[in-house]
Amino acid sequence: MRRALLLSLLSIPTALPACQCLLTLSACHEVALADRVFIGTVESVEPSFLNRWNRSKSSSLPLSQQLADMDLPDYYKRRLAAAKTSEDIARLFYSIVAQGRRVRFNVKTTFRGEKEKEDSGDEESLEVWTDSGDCGYDFQVGETYLVYADEDEESGRINTSVCYRNRRLSDAGDDLAYLYFFQNGGDESARLEGFVTSDELYQRDLDKAHDPERVKLPAPGVILELNTGRARRYTQSDRDGRFVFDGLAGGEYSVSVFDAGYPEQVKLLAGPTRVQVEKKGCASQMLLVPKGTSGQ
Repeated sequence: MRRALLLSLLSIPTALPACQCLLTLSACHEVALADRVFIGTVESVEPSFLNRWNRSKSSSLPLSQQLADMDLPDYYKRRLAAAKTSEDIARLFYSIVAQGRRVRFNVKTTFRGEKEKEDSGDEESLEVWTDSGDCGYDFQVGETYLVYADEDEESGRINTSVCYRNRRLSDAGDDLAYLYFFQNGGDESARLEGFVTSDELYQRDLDKAHDPERVKLPAPGVILELNTGRARRYTQSDRDGRFVFDGLAGGEYSVSVFDAGYPEQVKLLAGPTRVQVEKKGCASQMLLVPKGTSGQ
């Protein structure tokens, strides 16, 4: 896997730290690095007793009964049949738990992966594995998700975790906006995103391994102008000071920040700042404006 995780196992005392993600990425960077990106509906989560949404699970059942109720591969079935002591059953039980949860998806749309092609309308089933502990993502049977995952080169197993941008499709608006251009934009599928802030020390908090979700002292509601050289495009920063331009070709652009009264009243707050955007790539930019700036 391309991400290093601090995994917490069910059999380890809870005094250990919870899962920590060493990488957090924006939608654009996540799509660029993930092996698989797709929309799918969860058909099943196994073992079912590890699914916290399964109300019928019962930890009071004997381990042998919990194992017998699972849809186990033949290898584990043979080990269960050969188990002679409670210790044998316990070892088998925890070896299965260590494998994680297997989530079976009915795939609706594939953006990256083996079937990365024009949507033919066909659906496929795909198995994705996630950790049994805190690093595992709690997929719910019947819900539809936007899923990011990686494929293990040795085992061929597809893995994901809470450190990826997995989310219910209903909550994936910003990701889906980028994925539309990624799938349909061809050479004009790049994204420029960033923040407008009045924090003069913003560079102190920047971390190359983590794409920021918010910044200190954001400037919401200001107008951003993107000069493509052939035309100008505009957007407004949101309440976190964030802005996005999608559907860009590779090349050099300039970005300027104006007061919220633009274009009726022209008050330049920052820029023009030159930004290089790679073909089909991701670019980010922080823009500094005077303190107290806000369009809202």
